[in-house]
Amino acid sequence: LPPAMRSTRQAARLATRLLARQTRTAASAAARLPTLSAAANRRSVTSTVAREVAPKLAKPTSASRSQSSMAMAVEDYTFVPFTKAQQTNSRMTGMITPLLPKELTDMPMLLETEFAPGMHLFIGATGKLSADRPGNGGFRIWKYDSNDDAAAEAVALAQGMEVKHMAYNTGCSGAKVVCNIGSTPVADLDKQALLDKLNDVLVSLDGAMYTGCDLNSTLEDMEYLSRKSPYILAAIGNDTVDPNHATAHGVVGGVIAVLRPDLAINDDGVFCIFNKGNQDEAKSRAISTLLEGKTCLVHGSGAVGSVVASELSAMGATVYTIDTVAAKADIAGCINITGKPEAEGWWKLKVDAIVPCSASGLMTESMVKEMNTRAIVGASNLPFDTAITQKIAESQGGFAGPITFIPEGVTSAGAVIVDSVEQYDPTVFAEAKPDELYAFCRQAVFSKTASLAGLVSAGKNTTAALQMPTLLANTAASNKGPIGLGFREWKDEKAPSPVTAQVSRMALSSFSSVPKTARAPGAIMNARAMSTRASDSKRSFSTGAPARRAMSTSASQTADVAICGAGIMGLNIAYHLKSRDPGMRVVVMEKAPSLGHGSSGWSTGFMRAFYSVDDTMRLALDGIRAYKNWGDYTGIKQPRAYFTETGALWMLGKSKADNDVMKERLSSFGVKSDVLDEQGLREKFPTMNTDPYPEYNHDTGDIIDKDWGPNSAVFEWGCGHLDSSSCLEDMLEACQREGVEVHFNTAVDSVLQEGGKASGVKLADGRMINAGAVVNCMGPWFNNLNKTVGITTSTTMLPTRIQVGHVNIETEDLLSMPFTADSYGASGVYFMPRRANKQLVFGSIDHRFESEVVENPDDFPTHLDKDVEQDYLSCLLHRLPTLPTSGKVIGFSHMYTVNQEDVHPVIGESQLKGLFLCNGFSGHGFKLSPAVGSMVAQQITGVKAASGTRIAEWETSVPLNFLAADRKALNLKVKTHFA
Repeated sequence: LPPAMRSTRQAARLATRLLARQTRTAASAAARLPTLSAAANRRSVTSTVAREVAPKLAKPTSASRSQSSMAMAVEDYTFVPFTKAQQTNSRMTGMITPLLPKELTDMPMLLETEFAPGMHLFIGATGKLSADRPGNGGFRIWKYDSNDDAAAEAVALAQGMEVKHMAYNTGCSGAKVVCNIGSTPVADLDKQALLDKLNDVLVSLDGAMYTGCDLNSTLEDMEYLSRKSPYILAAIGNDTVDPNHATAHGVVGGVIAVLRPDLAINDDGVFCIFNKGNQDEAKSRAISTLLEGKTCLVHGSGAVGSVVASELSAMGATVYTIDTVAAKADIAGCINITGKPEAEGWWKLKVDAIVPCSASGLMTESMVKEMNTRAIVGASNLPFDTAITQKIAESQGGFAGPITFIPEGVTSAGAVIVDSVEQYDPTVFAEAKPDELYAFCRQAVFSKTASLAGLVSAGKNTTAALQMPTLLANTAASNKGPIGLGFREWKDEKAPSPVTAQVSRMALSSFSSVPKTARAPGAIMNARAMSTRASDSKRSFSTGAPARRAMSTSASQTADVAICGAGIMGLNIAYHLKSRDPGMRVVVMEKAPSLGHGSSGWSTGFMRAFYSVDDTMRLALDGIRAYKNWGDYTGIKQPRAYFTETGALWMLGKSKADNDVMKERLSSFGVKSDVLDEQGLREKFPTMNTDPYPEYNHDTGDIIDKDWGPNSAVFEWGCGHLDSSSCLEDMLEACQREGVEVHFNTAVDSVLQEGGKASGVKLADGRMINAGAVVNCMGPWFNNLNKTVGITTSTTMLPTRIQVGHVNIETEDLLSMPFTADSYGASGVYFMPRRANKQLVFGSIDHRFESEVVENPDDFPTHLDKDVEQDYLSCLLHRLPTLPTSGKVIGFSHMYTVNQEDVHPVIGESQLKGLFLCNGFSGHGFKLSPAVGSMVAQQITGVKAASGTRIAEWETSVPLNFLAADRKALNLKVKTHFA
């Protein structure tokens, strides 16, 4: 096995794949022969099945499709021809078939089998499949009006895949797996039975068909299938590679080719590899200005669109984002127009390119006629609703004239390019770094898009779509073997150190953060003490190495403080440290490609003072003060985030006597509150039902009679929320302004130690960062880093799955509700209106929703479970009778790191001197983070900020050992994240 395996699971998967292929693997030299026949030799199957089809066949009926005798016999499963008349059931056909050479549209094939009553599985193909040129396309699970519609879509999607495979000579042919689940909801589907059936079909096809993820099929599904057969292509052989990111970087390459055609003339897009963009300041600056002056609108901020938007912004473009979920479109460096007036007519914005990364059929004829763009380049399959709309766009367009539309068969091909590498050179695929594969996709799509644009320029009265058959023919004529076989040589010759635009831009801020004359070249920082010298207890750092500002690729670098994790905690700590001592080198390392991939990005951002421990309340109040004065705290004149006051209603089933005590306690901290009985609740919130939520007998469904006592609640004034993503963006800006170095795509592997003290960190790529102090702010991944030096804490903190949902609301009675924590009766939910987005967000405050420990933070379900959704809705509809019962529930799950003993964090130095821990916030970390930043900065430096410095105003006075790593568990009556 290759030496660079990233996990034993990955190694095992690769071993399985290689073993399954060993009978058809030629010598490695043959694998590099630049012909498709050589690749075919490498992958020739051990058995041969005749798959010839008679040239003239009767038109099969829907009922007879799977019974035709004129078929490619593959054990128990058969392919039959699919006629042009049958293809008309799909709107896609008219937009796809013109892109292909005519001979590839004459004889599409279809396999159909029933896997359960009323549920049919289809495989569409553009022609005969064989192991020499197998079919490859994702597995789509969907509810169709009829099996005829499902069959037509399978074939149309297969033809769309054929365009991608031909355009890039992947070594595969176009195919697609589609399952029509009939009337069964996706959530109620017996997924394992379906996957087992699909596996039977794939095994019977004996290497003639490969599949991967698509709508309603997941990486977990593909992992399950990969353990049964080798016919899965979904980056299974390399855990670090995301096919969605590969697609995104391909789209980026296409956008660059359209907006910067001069690059194709100069170097065929070699610049798009972004080699050494994080090491060479001139290259970094060139990348960051590549699209300066250009404007783009990215429609859809999912797994693909969010990366596309981030990359285009990092290259200097002005990027507008929009998504059905507003929070998704909050992407660093971009302008989120979701919910704003311009979103109502987003297609009218004057931009250089619209980049669709959302649903098919997005653009209508009326939209096209109102567009003010010259290009549409994106990831969406068939972004136009009809072929006529597409033709109008290309020939007439809108206010800016005819629109250049690059078919997604060219621009949205990153995943199939990566598939080709995985299929034809699995060993090098397993060893590859993600940025290498993404750069490969980026340059390949750039070059192909530029070639297509060249054909259009050379023609007369033509379009990119009309030139596609010529492009595909040219690609076939210059066939040098599957593109996947070329990756190894490309990497060795052209890509010694590729990075993303985002990483390059981050590095640029490091290069530029300090004037060249700030320090003499080669100056040594021996035992350099920080400038806060007022106290004898100051902590000094001995780095013993030249001062540097950029994260180089040398074997080791130095920092005063190395912070692991760029969530809200890591950024606040870095901000406090750097603000108090501008001479300190503070480096933050984050394994994700951008902000918000951990717990911080999924926080509801709610602020309140109500806690059961006094010092926790003090931390919360320090945090609220910063958030309510966010511009002053961050030093940003016009911050993205802003505080929205809602108040908070604590309906926790407590007695009036208990609530009176709580009111007095809040008052002692300067917090106004009211105790409300049922009448007071009805007067203040007339839309609310004040009855207790009943407890039900789960066996009979009957209500269990219980005396829940009278309803008494506390209304806390001054509470409210901010958008967590906007806060993260503001904190990143503030940190970079102060000179903090924040590096994304930089995973920390382990803590280094020397002489009984933490001495730095080792990165996943082998680099070393020597540091005087290390801070572990890695959230759900916290324990993984601690284990590298045998660190334990006196309390147990575990990643825990937390599920959240939201529904749209329109009426004032709901929009004006406060944040409400409802555990009166058997309820256990919170809900909070988001007036700006007209949404009601809801989640849990009960242990029954918060007990699912996540074993692997990199692999857990991210959806809202159906049973939890129903439980939430039952509680909500009881408490809010006017809540609409129709409409879609949008949900997700992510992780809190929950302290199992007292739901409070650990903040302080560990048993290993110099290693500071900051974790276990159990859901209330976001609101505490400004104060925690101050606390950890004081712990590291041993002093408060010097009087007169701006950050001194935001220092906390909470005892520094309050939440120490070796503390005893706090004595709490309630152990939910609302404790």
